[in-house]
Amino acid sequence: MLNKPKFKHCFHVETVDPEGVFLLSENQYSLLKGRLYQQLAPLIDGLRTVDEIVELMQEQASAAEVYYALMLMEQKDYLVENDDSLSITTGVAAFYENLNIDTRDAIRRLQNTQVAVSAVGSAVALEPFISALESLNIQVQQAEGDIEVILTDDYLQNDLEAFNQKALQSQRPWMLVKPVGTLIWIGPLFQPGKTGCWECLAQRLQANRPVETFIQKRKDISTPFPIAISILPSTLQTGVNLAATEIAKWIIQGENKKLEGRLVTLDTLSLETQNHILTQRPQCPCCGNPLQYTQAKSVVLESRRKTFTADGGHRCVSPEETLKKYEHHISPITGVVRRLKQASPMENNLTPLYLAGHNFANMFDDLYFLRQNVRGRSAGKGKTDIQAKASGFCEAIERYSGIFHGDELRQKGRYHAMGDAAIHPNACMNFSEEQYQTRHEWNAKSTFFQKVPEPFDEEREIDWTPIWSLTYKEFKYLPTAYCYYGYPKQPKPDCWANSNGAAAGNIKEEAILQGFMEVVERDSAALWWYNCIKRPVVDLESFDEPYFQAIRDYYQTLHRELWVLDITSDFNIPVFVAFSRRTDKEVEDITFGFGAHFEPRIGILRALTEMNQMLPAVSSVAPDGTTQYPDNDQSIVDWLKTVTVANQPYLVPDSRMAPKVSSDYPQLWSEDMLDDVMSCVRIANQQGLEVLVLDQTRPDIGLNVVKVFVPGLRHFWKRFAPGRLYDIPVQLGWLSEPLKENQLNPIPIFF
Repeated sequence: MLNKPKFKHCFHVETVDPEGVFLLSENQYSLLKGRLYQQLAPLIDGLRTVDEIVELMQEQASAAEVYYALMLMEQKDYLVENDDSLSITTGVAAFYENLNIDTRDAIRRLQNTQVAVSAVGSAVALEPFISALESLNIQVQQAEGDIEVILTDDYLQNDLEAFNQKALQSQRPWMLVKPVGTLIWIGPLFQPGKTGCWECLAQRLQANRPVETFIQKRKDISTPFPIAISILPSTLQTGVNLAATEIAKWIIQGENKKLEGRLVTLDTLSLETQNHILTQRPQCPCCGNPLQYTQAKSVVLESRRKTFTADGGHRCVSPEETLKKYEHHISPITGVVRRLKQASPMENNLTPLYLAGHNFANMFDDLYFLRQNVRGRSAGKGKTDIQAKASGFCEAIERYSGIFHGDELRQKGRYHAMGDAAIHPNACMNFSEEQYQTRHEWNAKSTFFQKVPEPFDEEREIDWTPIWSLTYKEFKYLPTAYCYYGYPKQPKPDCWANSNGAAAGNIKEEAILQGFMEVVERDSAALWWYNCIKRPVVDLESFDEPYFQAIRDYYQTLHRELWVLDITSDFNIPVFVAFSRRTDKEVEDITFGFGAHFEPRIGILRALTEMNQMLPAVSSVAPDGTTQYPDNDQSIVDWLKTVTVANQPYLVPDSRMAPKVSSDYPQLWSEDMLDDVMSCVRIANQQGLEVLVLDQTRPDIGLNVVKVFVPGLRHFWKRFAPGRLYDIPVQLGWLSEPLKENQLNPIPIFF
């Protein structure tokens, strides 16, 4: 028991008769009920011993009652021992107490802990920070300390690499602080062996600075630009005082969980604070083990039951769980997703749309692609808000995971020297000889999506990426440039990556299933679109899905007609395209979206929600009643302005064919993800096609990302090589004979 008890410095004590004694602090209050506490409170002043208090209370209560009351207050942490030897103000003591630290322990730790300080960068002076530390009785030295704090104007200063290496070797914690600029940065606190290191942080910081990186590459410089130049004496003091306070917390608590592997920013213009998580990168060359990722591994699949099938696809966990697990990757500083926000306030709850900002390099090092990169956004769709949010987030992770970082597995070789394991990239791209011959004229007037590369040089030594064949259980190889975005640009590139078949999932099987559905969807879209085939309408009312009627009713309020076509091909996996057009104006502003899935209801939902993503592009109306289109790809604007169902009749249902109803579709799906994936492999094999998977999952992300390749299947862009595009429509009876290349639809799909 305490000898000379007193109420903690952080409490203001008020006695209110007959209720009792109130202990008031900034964050809480406590009430000690009863006459005994009212009588005791004035005596608990730190001047009297417990025995003296008991003696003074002998006429009001028994000794046992008094001892018990004092013991309870001590156990509840209301009392502390008075120590006259402590030369400390009440305010400082109260601060320590609010951290649940004994004042004497705090003072002892402050006296016994050495803090080393350094500055990196010309814009930062140490004196204000040292003064702030010393005002808290923190022991400061310039040499080795128990912890080192580095003040800098930029966390990417080159000299910080040496500090990182030294800290990793000594296993000593250190912390970064940026007290200058309008955005103050405090932390992270690096704990070697426990948190990520500066190299982990630098990788994320650099990825979130596309413009600076572009300039640095062009000028062949590595030092960051001095942009944190805004400073007031008051903001500088705010920064250094906040940092000093956090160091004091680390000392007296023995840890600082709020900054351990975390960076906190304070916007001095808006007073907004944000927390940014530092992700420890298992593949980090400094604190990780990159060697464990240097061997190609076969794709091993496991059985996993589905638990969520309501929206977007078949998943093993709900979208809420996915976001909760991975949302720490959202940050404009330390994240791989810069931001995730609703595209615009919804006037309804039927068309949720989320945009996820992401930055990644592109293999074309010019200003046009820099602008595209800076504006890069992933869009999330779904019939519910949470599904759209998770969808946008996962697509951004998918895109990031497909970026070439330089540590990817690859093998150098020439096409013919690689043997049968090498896959010619045009087996996947499917450009025709005519397209190659006329590429210069075509490329001069085309958007990037539609550009034709140089013919593949089979004699050039290039990087090849191992990809796993689910069909033959062996590794095959595709050019690395075709597998990853941002692969180093060649003078005359002959292939580059696209997103077809790339998908994210909570588990690998989930991602593979979605990636396969995408390549089937786009192949079916190409067969229908470029051959201008009229297909049957889908009877939405035959499905037990209230959303179908609700979204149709909503579109009617916008003076828009809505319909869905079945464009299923020889794979017999249900594929759909949803359409909408204006009915009150001459310009029809036709929007559309595709969807495919074993479960037709899900395929239709995906088509409808993808179509919803185009709705903002046709929702803004000028005073004269015409549509105001966003500053976008001119091919999209041309489509919206000029295309009608009259001049493109393949967009409307074939009236000669009976509407497709729910009962027309057999159940192709199972309750297990693995079974569905193997069904995909079997269906492709029946058509003589191979299914290959590139695992693009990043160790520092965790969310599974794959890219599915099925050589021979078509992208829905303008790729006119011989093969399925001409043969399958005839095989299915859609056409009596194959069209010639110059007879195909001249309008390319533009997204």
